[in-house]
Amino acid sequence: MSRCNRGFWKVIVPLAVGGILLVVLVLVFRPVARTGAVAYAQTNLRRTAEAVELVAAAGSLADADRIRLATEGGVDDLLLIDPDQSSNDPEVVSVLATEAAWTGSARAETGECFWIRVAAGDGGSLGTVYGTGTDCSADEASTAEPGAWSEP
Repeated sequence: MSRCNRGFWKVIVPLAVGGILLVVLVLVFRPVARTGAVAYAQTNLRRTAEAVELVAAAGSLADADRIRLATEGGVDDLLLIDPDQSSNDPEVVSVLATEAAWTGSARAETGECFWIRVAAGDGGSLGTVYGTGTDCSADEASTAEPGAWSEP
């Protein structure tokens, strides 16, 4: 009796084609996933900076500490941590609030760290600068040189 392998090949060929298609889709959409992860971290920092401006309008930047931002700033969906702690997630923002400036930093899912600094200016105006770094704590970001965020 001869044995036929036709059933084996009917299973293996579609599995192999599906596997190859899956690899191609992952490679094609990987830049899109990076873009989304970076944009999410940057958006969370921008939202937090907007909350800082609202809180500081009634007082000073030092009033925009993590506790007050969480209760009054409208960013209660984010976890705000102390400035000596590093962010490890786009929904975790390390916060440093002083009279002169407020700084927040968050790490994107890609591993990149982004920070934003709101500084008090003359006449009560606020200036905002952005940057990236390796250590994702607000302490480190508060002394870092401003740069530009890569566009997601």
